Amino acid sequence: MRFGLFSDLHANLPGLPERGYGGRSMEDLGRGLARFREAGVDFAVSLGDNTQPARDAREQAAQLGDMIRLWSGYGFPVHAVFGNHEFQQLTLDEVLSVWQTDRTYYSFTVDGIRFVILDTNIRPDGVHYGADNFDWRFGVIDEAQAAWLRDLLRTPARTFVFTHNCLRWETGDPHDDWFRVCNCREICDLLAASGCVEAVFQGHHHTAHADTWNGIRFLNIPSPERSPSYDDADFPIVEVTPDGFMVNGTVY
Repeated sequence: MRFGLFSDLHANLPGLPERGYGGRSMEDLGRGLARFREAGVDFAVSLGDNTQPARDAREQAAQLGDMIRLWSGYGFPVHAVFGNHEFQQLTLDEVLSVWQTDRTYYSFTVDGIRFVILDTNIRPDGVHYGADNFDWRFGVIDEAQAAWLRDLLRTPARTFVFTHNCLRWETGDPHDDWFRVCNCREICDLLAASGCVEAVFQGHHHTAHADTWNGIRFLNIPSPERSPSYDDADFPIVEVTPDGFMVNGTVY
């Protein structure tokens, strides 16, 4: 089975200042989704930060709604991991309304393989991000979500995890802490103890990075806003094989 990934589009409404190559993000997204369709993916996952701020909250909601309608036209479901920018102008309830869901984290199963969507948009004091009431450097997976995850992983199954903020990010940069979940060590220990998590796919930093810790692969998906032209590396396809997985044909 196959699935597609993309992260940190930071798409702009027409007429607003562009961030990097963010003005081309929607065009790139269309090409990436077409690539996924041609490959016959079972689903795709956005790892968050889909848009830049709009003129106001109403336009931000409309922009996200337009993006969801675009996703729905390619014949496969797109699962959304929420990033901090989803909450820069909108409250939690407004974001959930746009996505027509009541969940910010959940799991689903395809062909007996478990996939877990996590929510890293919670302040250390337990308050969920919303309407710019947060600092993007300090997100946690709260106790309720960690308890849910621990209980879920008690049932053995091949498992792949998706997050926005990084659960593991070790590059040697003095600012590495800014891109990690504040309680990342606790959550990584929880994943490792289960013995069934094969990989974590994460965004937030905008660059590609791969690391292995306690048998789990941590792969960061790059942002198109850093690429001067469309690149398949920004829209990777993951193929799950009987004994592992491949990302754009590279075996892990």
